[in-house]
This record gives sequence, C-alpha cells and structure tokens, in this order.
Amino acid sequence: MIYKYSIVLIYQYNINQIKRILQHNNLTRAKADKSKAIVIIDKTTMGQKINTFIQENNIIKLNKDPTDAYQKQIQQIMQKCKDLIDKNKSKYMLNIKPTAPKINAYIKTHKDKNPIRPVIDNTQAPSYKIAKFLNCRIKEYVNLPNTYTVQNSNEMVQEYRNYKSENITK
Repeated sequence: MIYKYSIVLIYQYNINQIKRILQHNNLTRAKADKSKAIVIIDKTTMGQKINTFIQENNIIKLNKDPTDAYQKQIQQIMQKCKDLIDKNKSKYMLNIKPTAPKINAYIKTHKDKNPIRPVIDNTQAPSYKIAKFLNCRIKEYVNLPNTYTVQNSNEMVQEYRNYKSENITK
C-alpha cells in the first residue's frame, strides 16, 4: 500500500514539474490527430494555427454569447412538445448551467505544416441532452442501415469477403 502511494506522489510531482516547464517556456500540449501521442507546441504557434483555421472556414466571432437565449428557446419548445417528451423526463434534459461549446485542437502530425483538426465539446451545450434523447427516439422509429460503419474488425472482414464473393460470381 505504501509503495503504490509513493508512485502516485512521484507521478504527480513529475506532472507538476512538466507543467511548470511548459508554462515557463510558453509551451502547451495538444493531442496528435491520428495517434495517442502528445504534441508539445509553442502557444503562439498554436494560436496562429487556430486563427488560420477560423479565417479559412469563415467563422465569425459573435458580440454576445447566445447560450442563455438558446437555452430559453429549448425550454419553450420542450414545453410545447408534451406528447413527445414526458414532463418528468424533461427537467433532466436541460443542462443546469449550459456553456458555449469549447474547441480543442488536435495537431495533424501526419500532414505538411501540421494543421489542426478541431474537436468540439458539446456536452455542456444547451441542446446536448435533448439531442441525445431525440436521437434515441428517432432510432426507435426509423431503422437506417449502417452501410458505412462497422462494429469491429471481424464485421469488416466479413463484409469484405461477402463483397469479394459477390463480385466473383457476377
């Protein structure tokens, strides 16, 4: 028990030391896009990459955060949809303190100039829980075939074999 505890302390000490080094040298860490690697990058370079992405995709900055107004709209719509959403469940489908979605930038280490891939965290957005609920409800009534997705590698191999045997017989 003491041995495990000391490893945790050493690990935490090293993490804090790494954080101080990054902060002192104006560096930040980001995840790599196609691997489990961590990329250490200058904060100004990261900021430039994010700004470049924003400009290239015509993203505009809003003067006011629309999150509260959006939350109110969702509440009003949910009150009108009493047949679709049970009253007892509806109170659990609203985020109590919603925030605007946050952007995280993954570095594409496999491409020239290492552009970013934006990953948006919507879990605290006003519509997250209701969207998740509605998605489940729609799946109950509409059975769409997953033609472009596979559950695992075994299913992919089986699909490939079926495809190959169909083309040989034609």
